[in-house]
Amino acid sequence: MRLITVPDKIVRNNHHTLLVMRDGSTCQVVCVVNDGAIGDVSSKLGLIETIASRKLDGGELAFDGRVWITPADMPAAMHTRRH
Repeated sequence: MRLITVPDKIVRNNHHTLLVMRDGSTCQVVCVVNDGAIGDVSSKLGLIETIASRKLDGGELAFDGRVWITPADMPAAMHTRRH
């Protein structure tokens, strides 16, 4: 399954971003947790869609039915470093 972010369906909150993604007629909510450690989510949508698709295919859903993406899911070089 290949999830694609639905345009204008990105909601940023304090420490996470919610995305609505679609694969054909199926919709899935994806939560990017602690997005401050990941950086600008909108600039990494392709990577986040790939990670979300992999997690959904593998049945890695959170207790609330969403796919959660954390900084640990991102390649190490993508993490924003704070000094």
